[in-house]
Amino acid sequence: MRPGTPIAFAVEQFLAHVRIHSPDKPKTVERYRAVLEHFQRLLGRRQFVEAITRADIEAYKLARVEEPAGQKGPGRKVRPATVNFELGVVRRWFNFLRRELGLEIENPCQSFQPLRDAASLGRGRPSVYTNEELERLFAACDERERVVFETLLLTGLRESELTTLTWDDVCLEPGREHVVVRAKPGFTPKDYEQREVPLPASLAEKLRAWPRTAGLVFPSRRGERERHLLRRLQRVAARAGVDGATLHKFRHTYATRLLEQGADVVTVQRLLGHSDLETTQRYLNPDAERKRAAVAQLARALPVAGPAGGAGR
Repeated sequence: MRPGTPIAFAVEQFLAHVRIHSPDKPKTVERYRAVLEHFQRLLGRRQFVEAITRADIEAYKLARVEEPAGQKGPGRKVRPATVNFELGVVRRWFNFLRRELGLEIENPCQSFQPLRDAASLGRGRPSVYTNEELERLFAACDERERVVFETLLLTGLRESELTTLTWDDVCLEPGREHVVVRAKPGFTPKDYEQREVPLPASLAEKLRAWPRTAGLVFPSRRGERERHLLRRLQRVAARAGVDGATLHKFRHTYATRLLEQGADVVTVQRLLGHSDLETTQRYLNPDAERKRAAVAQLARALPVAGPAGGAGR
């Protein structure tokens, strides 16, 4: 009877998968390899994937932050943010083993507690587009650009998720409109997680009228995967006079506006496809204007005393 899946074999299977599905990202493969080499080294005598436990993950975190940070200078240790990234890679590795190789194992990294450091504590909420900036951006778009960027804004999809979206991933049945983010040739969802994202009725109506010239929903002019979406956005932003425009900023805006409209953080986490809740919670830090409005609303709702010198006399 086979005792288990050798860790070294499982690592090579994962790296081969990443290499095949991301042939244009050789540095990603090498970085993942380096991470998993650190992981194997600190596991000690563990030989089989099935033997790795949550306690091993915690031990890895404690040991890794005490190690020197390579070429960063004498006395420098590995940053907590680096360890969090490494454990994210390990989590993807386990998800791959479960979903692609069919191993019946739990993922000990599924809900690991990220380490905190001064840099992450000082980092504010991700930047978002204002409504005025969005109006200017969309006014500067042609018809195709407008629908593409509206889709990013109203679904929170990552660039890679949008550019690999196929019509098979889209449901436009009235009352059930949604897109599905899932694995397909040339694309694997982050952390190997499939998710369903609802489509607003207004966007679904535009997609019903959208030309189907290829299997992809938003192909390039040649019918291939779009590779220059950021460049297109930058040209639009230049015409609109909007500084700091990025594709990912649409996703930040989607998350922030959902939370501001009262969506609970767990629902937003699942819509975004975040593996841990802390990533989603970055969007919860309101700006000064919204803080002031919230306090004013509280004061109106509570039976507070009247003007000074009145009831207290």
